[in-house]
Amino acid sequence: MREGYKSILEFLESNLEVEEEQEHLYNQFAGVSQDSKVKETFQHLARAAKSHRDALGKVIRNIETDDHDVNFYCLMCGWEINFGKMPSIGNEERCPLCCQKFALIDIDNDYTIKPLP
Repeated sequence: MREGYKSILEFLESNLEVEEEQEHLYNQFAGVSQDSKVKETFQHLARAAKSHRDALGKVIRNIETDDHDVNFYCLMCGWEINFGKMPSIGNEERCPLCCQKFALIDIDNDYTIKPLP
């Protein structure tokens, strides 16, 4: 498992399971539906669930292969702060908007940021 992403990966993997289950159920419902409009609706929902599953899988793979930027929103102004793809704990970055400085820290295998003076 990629360091610093424990909670995010757990969340994404549980959502991936939900999307897989939804796709399966929607396909089943489409298969037994007698009404063409209802069948079409379930087929549309199954395609949407498959797209969601594919997108979640891509994010998980990007995290697991270190091809995902570590970003946070500034605690002062809400602007995005990018720590890059493979940061080290303790790396420091400034918010590009308000110039507040932050350090990347790890709490229970989850990245977070700490404001610096």
